[in-house]
Amino acid sequence: MSVTTLPGFLTVPQVAADAQVSEWMVRKEIREGKLRARRLGRCVRITPEDKARWMSGADAGEAS
Repeated sequence: MSVTTLPGFLTVPQVAADAQVSEWMVRKEIREGKLRARRLGRCVRITPEDKARWMSGADAGEAS
């Protein structure tokens, strides 16, 4: 299984499409710490839980 097909993780383009924002905005939110992401080598992946937390407006550091 490659990093590009990890089950349970979303790509930046997938999150951007779901949130109806640009990929640039998603990457900016990750850079600013507002959206938690995992880096696997050069790949950036986001869990569905982190995406939902970000879309609901909660801080990335808050626990559920």
